[in-house]
Parts: sequence; C-alpha cells; structure tokens
Amino acid sequence: MTLQRGTSELLAALPQALGGVTVRVLDEPPAVPAAAGGVQLVESLPEGCVVADVPPDAAALVPLVRSLLDVVAAREQLEGDMLSVLTKFEVMQEQLFSYAEELPRISSGDELQIASGGAEACQRATKVRHVVYLSYLQGKNCCEVVSHHSFREGPSGGAVVLDPVLPVEGFLAEVIGGEGVVVRDVPAGAWLGDRGSLEHLSRSQVLGVPVRYGVDVIGALVLVDKLPVDDRGDLAPRRFDHEEWQIASSYAAILGALLGARKSAELRKEMNMAEAIQRQILPNGPPQLAGFDVAATYAACGAVGGDYYDYVPLADGRQLVVVADVSGHNLASGMVMVGARAMLRTLASVYSEPQRVFEALAASMFGDLNRTERFLTAAAVAVRPDDGSVEYVCAGHNDLLVYRAASDRVESVASDSTILGFLPAPDYPPRTIRLQPGDCLLLYTDGITEATDETDEMFGDDRLRSVFAQLATNPSARLIVDGIVQALDQFRRGRVGSDDVTAVVVRYHGKGGRR
Repeated sequence: MTLQRGTSELLAALPQALGGVTVRVLDEPPAVPAAAGGVQLVESLPEGCVVADVPPDAAALVPLVRSLLDVVAAREQLEGDMLSVLTKFEVMQEQLFSYAEELPRISSGDELQIASGGAEACQRATKVRHVVYLSYLQGKNCCEVVSHHSFREGPSGGAVVLDPVLPVEGFLAEVIGGEGVVVRDVPAGAWLGDRGSLEHLSRSQVLGVPVRYGVDVIGALVLVDKLPVDDRGDLAPRRFDHEEWQIASSYAAILGALLGARKSAELRKEMNMAEAIQRQILPNGPPQLAGFDVAATYAACGAVGGDYYDYVPLADGRQLVVVADVSGHNLASGMVMVGARAMLRTLASVYSEPQRVFEALAASMFGDLNRTERFLTAAAVAVRPDDGSVEYVCAGHNDLLVYRAASDRVESVASDSTILGFLPAPDYPPRTIRLQPGDCLLLYTDGITEATDETDEMFGDDRLRSVFAQLATNPSARLIVDGIVQALDQFRRGRVGSDDVTAVVVRYHGKGGRR
C-alpha cells in the first residue's frame, strides 16, 4: 500500500516519540489481537488500515495515539481527494487550457459558488444556450436546481424560469440512472417533456451527464442547444458532437470531485460533532446506590451509534437503569437516540412507575419512529437503595440475564413485549425481581450476541450466559463488564464490529453493602 509522503513520515515518527508503541500499515484489519493487557487501535484508511499496538505499561497514551491515528486518516483522505481532483484536471488540460484561469475560481467558495462557477465555465466553453447544475436529493426522487446559466434569454424574449425542484423522471431519470452522457433530440415541430421540465427548454437537443463522487450520484449537469453565432448575428442550431460530450463529462467529473470532497468534509465534521454530543450525554459515571454496584460499557461501531444507556431518577426517588437500541447505527439513529433520551428523562421526572414511563415514551415517539421507518427496543430496572426488590420493564429488548449467587446459575427473563414504534399505545407490564446479596443483573444490546468471528460464527446467547456466569462471582460490577468486553474482543480476534455494543451490570450486595 502506498501512503502519502507526509503520512509515512508521521507514522515513522510515532514509535520514536511514544516509546513502546508500535505502528503497522496493513491491507486489512489484523487477525491477531493486542498482547495481553495491551490495547490495539485500528484506523481505516482509504486503502487498508493503520494499526497501533499500545503496551500495558503505556495505557495512558491510548487517547493520544487514537487522536494521532484520526489525524493520519483524515490527512490521507484529504490527500487522496486532492490527488483525485488534480488527476481529473490533467485529463482536461488540453481541452480547457484556455479556461485555466477560471479553474481556481471554480474550486473556491461554498457549494453554490462551486456549482455556479462550474456551470458558467462549461456554458462558455461549449457555447450552448443553457447549462444547468442540479443537486440530486437521494431518497426524495427529485433534484434541486442549484445553478442555471443561459447564453441569452428564452425563445419569446422573456427570462426562462425552471421549477426549483424537479422530479426524477423522463430525461432527468435517464441521466441520474445512467453511466455516461445522455442526448435527446427535439422532434420536428414539437417539444420535449412537459412545461417546466429541463428538456422542455430545448429547441434542438439536450445533453445530460451524471455528477458522481465515487460510486454515488450527487447531481447532474445538463446542456441545452448548441447555438453558435453565424455571420448575420443570428443563432443557428447545430448538433452536439464529441467535443461537447468530452467537455460536459470533464466538468461533471470536476464538479463531482470538488462538491463530493466538500460534502465529505462537511459530513465528517458533522459526524465528529454528533459523536462528541453523543458521548457528552452518556452518564459521567455510575449512580451511587446504597447496597448496589453499577457499571456500564458502550462502544459505537461507527462515529455515531444507535445504542443508549442511562441512569434516570424516577419521580418516586428510585433510579431507573435503562438500556436502549435504535435500529441502525448511523447519524439518523443517533439523532433518534438523542430524542429518546430527552423524552425518557422528561417522562421519568413525571411518573413514578417504569411502566408508565415506557408507555408514554411509546406514545410520544410513535409518529416520529413510524415516519422515519425506525424502531427502538429498550429495557430498564427501577432500583431503590438498600432494597433487593427491583422492578423490570421491557420493550422488545434482549432477555434480561439474572445471576443467582445461591445456585451459581444464570436465569433469563424473556422479552415478550412490543418494540417501540410498532404500536401507538402498547402495554408494558412490569415484573418484580427479588435479589439476594451476591445476585447480579445484566442488560445488554444485540451488538454483543450478534458479533461474529472470522468464520462468521456469532457470539450468541449461550456464550454470553456462560461468560456472565463465570464473571458474576466477582464482587466488582466494573470488572464483570470489562470481562465481558475482553471475552468479546478475544472472540472477534481483532475484527471490527458491525453493530454498537452496550452492557450494564447491576450487582446487589445487600442492605448496607457496597455503594
């Protein structure tokens, strides 16, 4: 794998600056996990990945190393994007040499300025009546007109006005769904398309080419009517030839690289902000509950996840320990999770019963979840200090695991309730679970049980029960949680998970026991 020079120099300097830390650049994530007690950090690159192994005695360096790897990945992506742009410029050099002074202007500014500059330069280079750049709105089956440049006013002498949003149908559907240039001729004595459509602007021919960033279509560049000026100053139509095809394709490639790179950078910035917000709203630490010891772990598979855990005071003074999982693990899922957290905290301050909290949450979020085609599973236990009788509610979540110290066995409390988002007014009957000193509860998300190893075997419910039973004799909830994470990491053998991982352990020490 070939890295940019600056990236290679930075990686080479890292082990020298941080003693004990080793760095490797691989084509794919390593199959061998970190040494016992060490931490292995894996950062994806545009091609391959970079792996840093931090020894146990240098654990304090983990945040710094992770930040440096983030910088390396961002730098490599930026260098690759810029290299892609430069490559496309070289391809166009002969055709667009006379317009070279315009290219720096096209590449600067915001999205509107880039689109407008590119469309205007393309219109001058091809001498066509209209050049239109449209942004493709994925999922809405329509395109937004971002820039429209005309050589002169419309056929009747008045200004030509396009609808600001055009449906992806007819000629535009062919362009968006195609692989290259699409050209359509106007039938003699007729018009193309309906009034207000792109093709309806044309008197002779319309040409369109999709604008891509990688494999994704982000827009379309459309040229209407090649109309050179004759000796009398009139406009006489001529047909598009290979030159216009090449120029339109080249400008589409430039716009795709510039706009796509800008969108990618903006998305990365938004994702970083969303990640920071999501981590800030997670609890700073476990609640202080007499007779109980509580610990949790959370790891998103991407920058933003759909998992959630929290410790929420109920109106009657009990503490609600809750775990939830929004379908998906992207920015949209993270936004739903943030809304669910805010709603649950508000409802918990009003109601004393976990059942009422869940039922009100389901009713409040049903419309939003239904519209966004998302759903939410959740489970919670209401705990009172020095009281081994806890109340459990569940909304279609994974089974609750209960370790019984007296029998040294793990019980499952099955979930047979409705997922949030399926019904507008479901019932969530509570269950009372009586704990004895030494008993332990485990709430978790399916990112644990559905994790896979290199053979695609799942971690599974039985393996989780077995691991939990072995660890639950430990008096520390923190060590139990850490042990589950370690067992999961060993099972995956360095593979990056495809789902978020969350687990919360609630251990009962008895009245007057450990806080």
